[in-house]
Amino acid sequence: MDALLRGLLLAQLLGSASEPDEETNEPEGARQGPAAPSMPIPVTMPEPNTAGTMPSMPIPEVGGHPAFPTPTSPAAPVPPGGGAQAASTSNSPTPPRPHSPEASDVAGSTLAWRLFTAPLYSRLVKVLYDSDGSLPEPTSGNVGYLKLDGYGARNTVDCMCALIQFLQDNLWEAQSVDKFVETMSPQPHWPEKLKDQSHEKQVAYAWMLMNGLLAVIGLKPYLEPFPPPTFAGIVGKIFPPVRAGTAEPKVFSFTARELIEEDFIIQPTTNMLDHLQLVGNAVNVFVLASEQASMLLGYDKNRAARAIGMANLGNEILQSYGALVDGEFHENYRLPISLGMFKIDPDRARRGQYEDLTVVTGVIRLFRNSAEQDHRPHLFASRVLVIEEALRRRRHWYSRLRRDIHKRKKAEPWMFWGAVLAVFFGICTVIQTVTSVWSLAVSLS
Repeated sequence: MDALLRGLLLAQLLGSASEPDEETNEPEGARQGPAAPSMPIPVTMPEPNTAGTMPSMPIPEVGGHPAFPTPTSPAAPVPPGGGAQAASTSNSPTPPRPHSPEASDVAGSTLAWRLFTAPLYSRLVKVLYDSDGSLPEPTSGNVGYLKLDGYGARNTVDCMCALIQFLQDNLWEAQSVDKFVETMSPQPHWPEKLKDQSHEKQVAYAWMLMNGLLAVIGLKPYLEPFPPPTFAGIVGKIFPPVRAGTAEPKVFSFTARELIEEDFIIQPTTNMLDHLQLVGNAVNVFVLASEQASMLLGYDKNRAARAIGMANLGNEILQSYGALVDGEFHENYRLPISLGMFKIDPDRARRGQYEDLTVVTGVIRLFRNSAEQDHRPHLFASRVLVIEEALRRRRHWYSRLRRDIHKRKKAEPWMFWGAVLAVFFGICTVIQTVTSVWSLAVSLS
């Protein structure tokens, strides 16, 4: 049927082409003359085939025009200015880098700041960690803090990447802070703010970079009164080694409930370097939430911490937590939550995320029950010994008596002083009785 329609259409086109146009302004005599013979229909023959191309099909033509419209590819749009401008576009220079956001964007964590730092953080994660993931909040917060202090975010990330490479290329004894500063100060990404500053301020900036790489927020107190000469030397100042001749503890042997019963105070802290530090009567305990538990879970993949010998920090904090909350599962961890050891966000379940308590306790049990993990304290060995010694002193009978008397006096002062008076009158009665018996014996003799 289609072939028949095409044939009829072709015949109609051929007939219309052979007849003179009725609308042309020809003379009357010429119009009445004999009709001119129709022109033969030229047929375009296919051209010889070239290598790798298909032969073109013959297209019938009528009166020098194709009988059927031939498909043509759409022409590419030409930009204003012609082809010369289009050619120059491909050779145009690379557009300049976007300007760094303002301090107000950093303080408010606006969309402009997040978009600006997204590629920087992605590059830093690949350099800092063995596996892909997200940058810990203390590290990204350190970049923002340095930005507010006048140091560019891009320069800070570049210097952090250079510091990681420096730590990996040198042993502990060769990780000199002065050497790193001297190497980096001529580099273009060293902050312009430090070009004319003293050597001490440049060293302080290097330690601020290290503060961010270790994902801690409190490295400064351990740099006083003077910082160590090497980056690896900071580990010995934060976690002093055990005294010579003292055996290292094999496990974390105390719970939070035992500390409370012996009148210790659990002091929550956001600085994990202060974990299990005994200050007077208070024991610092690092606060755990889902983000902190995830960071500690992969802390051994931190290349900067591994390069200075501090990669086991995350494992030891989780192992200590396994001992601190031991036996609290039956009460749904009521005591650790009341002491502020766990940071619970009630909105996580509403956002479709796992609850903080589920994540934190799951990670703790994973480390506590795993046979592959090292359960011995190494970095925290000296702090564990200090707490154990304080527990032994407080468990002595005389110390217990003094604490009980003090607690009774503070809780029930009337009862306490009434008991004191009762004891005093009892002693007086005994003395009076002994005196009376003695005087009676003397009188009888």
